[in-house]
Amino acid sequence: MSAESSVLHIEAVTYRETVRESDAADVRHIVHATGFFTPDEEDVAEELVLERLAQGEDSGYYFVFAEQDGTVLGYTCYGPTPATEGTYDLYWIAVAPACHHMGLGKRLLAVTVDKVRAMEGRLLFAETSGMEKYVSTRRFYERTGFTAEAVLKDFYRPGDDKVIYRLEV
Repeated sequence: MSAESSVLHIEAVTYRETVRESDAADVRHIVHATGFFTPDEEDVAEELVLERLAQGEDSGYYFVFAEQDGTVLGYTCYGPTPATEGTYDLYWIAVAPACHHMGLGKRLLAVTVDKVRAMEGRLLFAETSGMEKYVSTRRFYERTGFTAEAVLKDFYRPGDDKVIYRLEV
C-alpha cells in the first residue's frame, strides 16, 4: 500500500516508537512530499532519525510513527528541552499529503502528548513559520490546544517570523 494511493482507515493505523533504518528514507519522503520544507530542512529531519539510530535515547530525540499496512503515513519527533524540568519540544510533525484532513495529524499528536506525559512532561513547545504558506500549520496547532506564546520577527529570514506555540500537557 502506498500513502499516495490508499484510503486512510484511521482505526487501522498503528503507532510505534521504535526507530528503524528505513524510517530515515520514509521521513525524508514525507517531509519532501508536504512541499513545506527546504532541502536543508529535509536533511535535518532525516539526520534526527539517523542520530536516534546511532545514539538511542542519549540523542534526546524520540519518535512516534503512524503506519497502515506497513507504510509510514506520518511521524512526530520530540524530546526533552535541555536544562528544563518537564519541558519538551515538538521538533517535527508531518503527515503524508494523501492523509491530510483525515484526523491523522491530530491523532499522532495525541499519541505524542501521551508519551510526553508518561515521561513526566508538563509543557510541549512547537514552532513554525509566520509566513502565509504556514497558515494551515498554525491553525492545526491552535485547533489541537496550543496557544501562540511568542513571535520572533524575521527569525528565519527577513519577512519570515518564528511563531512559538505552547501546550500544557
